[in-house]
Formats: sequence, C-alpha cells, structure tokens
Amino acid sequence: MKVKKLSLLLALMLLTACIFAGCGDSKEEAAKSEEGGEITVLAAASLTDALNEIITEYNKDCKDKIKTSYAGSGDLVQQIKGNAPCDLFISASKKNMDELEEADFIDKESRKDLLGNTLTLIATKEAAGKVTMDALTTDAVKQIAIGEPETVPAGKYATQVFENMKITDKVEKKIVKAKDVRAVLNYVETGNVECGFVYKTDAMLLDKDKGEMVAEVKDSLHDPIVYPAAIMKDSQQAEAAENFYKFIQEDYAKGVFEKYGFTVK
Repeated sequence: MKVKKLSLLLALMLLTACIFAGCGDSKEEAAKSEEGGEITVLAAASLTDALNEIITEYNKDCKDKIKTSYAGSGDLVQQIKGNAPCDLFISASKKNMDELEEADFIDKESRKDLLGNTLTLIATKEAAGKVTMDALTTDAVKQIAIGEPETVPAGKYATQVFENMKITDKVEKKIVKAKDVRAVLNYVETGNVECGFVYKTDAMLLDKDKGEMVAEVKDSLHDPIVYPAAIMKDSQQAEAAENFYKFIQEDYAKGVFEKYGFTVK
C-alpha cells in the first residue's frame, strides 16, 4: 500500500513539474512574441535613405527589428553565398538576383521587380559648366568616377554607356572606381574627381554647394535599371520578412521611393 502511495505521489510531482515547465515555455514564447523578431535586409547602397525612412515608419506599429546592410549588389550576393544572415534581398540589378536564383538561394515565388532608376552624370560645382556627355573624351574632363563594374550595377551600366558611345578606349585611363554609388557621390562632393555616374536617386542627395547633376543618360545606352527583391529560401524569419516585404509595396512606401527619385513598378 505504501508503495502505491509513493508511486502516486511521485507521479503527481512529475505532472506538476511538467505543467510548470510548460508554463515557463509559454511565457518565454509570449515574451519573444512581444519583443518581435529580427529581420535582416541586404539592399543596394542606393536604397539607403529611402529604405531607412520606410523602416522608421514600419517600426511605429511593428516590433520586429529590421537590421540592414547596404553595399554594392555584387558584394551582397557574395556575402549571401558566404552564408551571411539574410531574410530579404533587394538588388539594383536583375543579373545579381539571377545569380542567387540559379544557385537556389531565393524563394522564387517571392521574386518581384520593385523599382526603376535613372543613370545620371554628376559633376563638381566648379566643373559643372564644362562637363557634358560629349565632353567625357576631351581634355575638359580629367577623371570620371564609377562604381566597380564587377560588383556595382551602376558601374556596369556606366561601362555599357561608354561601349555604346564607342568611347571606352578614350576614357579608360580617366576612370576612378569606387566601392558603391555613395562612394562615387562622395568623390564628386569632395572634389577628388570632376564628375561621376550615379543613379538619379543619389544625384538628388548632392550637396548643392559642392556638385550638381548635369545630365540624365539615355536609357538606350545601357540595360534597363531594375531593382528586384526576394525573400531568401532558407530565411529563419520568413513570415516576418514577408510582412515587411508587403509593407514596402504599399502606398506609403511607394510614396517614399518616389520622393527619393525611384520609379515604382
């Protein structure tokens, strides 16, 4: 009889322990839910200001933390292939997104073309009067900054412009390569180069006392500038990433993108 009572007591103690353990787990899960998740977004450098503004608005009603990393799209692709954390990728080039799709890194169903942009020629305040597309091959222009063509889509578009204008051999010694479009912008603003090629969205950020946009490049001189986005196939925060992804396609986000010079698809 004593053995039965002891067995019953032990069973009750075990059941109570399980119940409390379960409650503890529930509390932890609830706390995590209250805190929100962390979404890692890797995006082209030209998206920095617009996306940061959109994230600020998003966080007013959502507790998910958005962690961002901005760089040249090609560099970001290499980071993703090297297993860097990423839930959502926004590229400034179809080619870079194609590379990830072919390597089976993205959720193919989530891929969309979000935005468009315009390639522009900018110059320092002092050089703006003499810098034109036709003047690139003349002595009036000594140095031209572009993004590194292998990793920066804007740099690749610039090289296509030179090729289609048939001036590559005449400007190649003038080229100064930068890590991304923001670096090109900085080179011009600081006077390290006379001119450079950036997106219209970057040109709009030029300090008016230091530089200005002198020309929009004809679309026929380069591949279409498209910004595709996609959720990563192995995202650990797929649901939260999808919620943010939807938000950047809604009216508020569209308005912000347009304010910064993007065209919305």
